[in-house]
Amino acid sequence: SMHIRHAFCVHDGMPVVSSSSVNSNEIVPSRLVVAIVAKRALRRLGVLDRCMALPHARKVGVEISMGDRRYGSRTYFFRDTIGNGEKDAFNMARVHLDMMMVEAARDAGADVRTSCALRSIQSHGDTGIIADTDAGIVHAKWMIDASGQASALGREFGTRRYHSFLRNVAYFEHFEGVIRPSGNAANCFGLTVMDEGWFWLIPLDAHRTSVGFVAREPLHRSLDVAPEDRFWWAVERTPIMAERMANARGPSTNRVIADFTYRCDPFAGPGFFLVGDAAAFLDPVWSTGLTLGLLAAEQAAAGVIRMSRGARPATERARYQAWATRVVSRAFRLVEGFYDPGFRDLLFAPSQPRELVRGFVTLLAGEFDAVQPATAVRCWALGSMCAIQKRVGFAPRTRPFRLRPDGVNNRAPVATLARGAAAQ
Repeated sequence: SMHIRHAFCVHDGMPVVSSSSVNSNEIVPSRLVVAIVAKRALRRLGVLDRCMALPHARKVGVEISMGDRRYGSRTYFFRDTIGNGEKDAFNMARVHLDMMMVEAARDAGADVRTSCALRSIQSHGDTGIIADTDAGIVHAKWMIDASGQASALGREFGTRRYHSFLRNVAYFEHFEGVIRPSGNAANCFGLTVMDEGWFWLIPLDAHRTSVGFVAREPLHRSLDVAPEDRFWWAVERTPIMAERMANARGPSTNRVIADFTYRCDPFAGPGFFLVGDAAAFLDPVWSTGLTLGLLAAEQAAAGVIRMSRGARPATERARYQAWATRVVSRAFRLVEGFYDPGFRDLLFAPSQPRELVRGFVTLLAGEFDAVQPATAVRCWALGSMCAIQKRVGFAPRTRPFRLRPDGVNNRAPVATLARGAAAQ
C-alpha cells in the first residue's frame, strides 16, 4: 500500500516522498492474494494491466478441507458473489507487485527513497510533521504510515494492541511440484483445517506455490520441535498435505513469522494516517491484508488531497477514523468467525443455503467497505445461524482433525516425505 497511496496523491499533482527501510532488491518475497476488491483498486489506479503482465495465477475461489478429508472438500467460488462486477482475482509473489508499484510511483512523480527507515517523530500536528530517518530529517505536511508490521507510528506512540486469542505463528516456504486443487476446484487456493491450526496452499504462478502452516498458540508454545522444522513436521502428520507435498521441490526448512493479530488505534491523528498492516494486522486465513491496505491507502490519500484543497484536518481525521474502524471491524469479525466452532460446522455442512453462501463469498472477495443491503442481510443471517448452531446444533457437528490426538509431540507421522532439493 505504500507506493499505491503515493500514486493516488501524485496523480492529483501533489509532491510525495516515499521512504523505505529496505532497498528495492531486498524486498522479502512472500505470497500475495489480490482479492476482487483489490483488483478494482488497481484498475482505478491505472496499473492493473502492468500487474497482470507479471507472473501470477488466476484465483476463482477457495477449496476448504479437513486435514484427513473426513468431510470431503467444500469449494466456494467468487462467481457467486453478489452483484455484476469482477468474478475472479489472482495471486502472485509479493516481490513482483512491490517492484512494479515502486516503478509506478516513480513514473507518477513520487520521490522514492530507500534505506530511509523512520527513527522517531520529532513533532506532529495539523501544521506539519517532522521525522528523523536514517537519511536525515524529513519535513512534510502529512505522513501516511504504510510501514507494514513494523508499524512505525504504532511503535512510536505505543498504540499496538494484540488480539485476545489470535496469537498464531506461521511456518512457510515456496515450492515447485506441489499438487494443487484440481477438477472443479482448479484455480482455487487451498485451505486445510485442523484443530491446532490450518494450512494455506496458494499458487503464485504456473510453477511456484506458497505453502504455509499456521499454528495456534497452544501448539506453537508447547511443541518440542525446532521452529525451522515445524512446517514439515505438520505436513507429515496431515494426510492431504502429505499427498500434495509428496513431490514438492523446495527448502528442507521453513521461514517463521508471528501472525499475532493486532490493531493500532487511533488510525489517524494530527498530521498522520495509518494504513494497511501499520494500522491493523489480521490472521491471514482469508487473505484480507492487501485488500484492507489498498482501500485504506485510497481513503488516506483522498483525505490528504482534500486537506490540500482546504478541508479541515479534524474533519478528515474523523472521516478516516470512522471509515477504518468500520472496515477493520468487519474484517476482524470474518477472521474470528473462522475459529468459531459453529461457523466451522456450517462450512462443512452437507447442505448450505445458497443465499447465505453468496453473502459469505462476497465478504471473501473483500467487500468490507460499501456493503450493500443484500450482502449485509445475508451476513447477519449467517452470523445468527452460527450462534444458533453453537447452542442447538441443527447442522452436524464437525469432529476436528488433530495433529496430536494423543497430545504427544513425536508420534509417528502419517507419511515420510523426501524433502526436495531447493527450488532454483
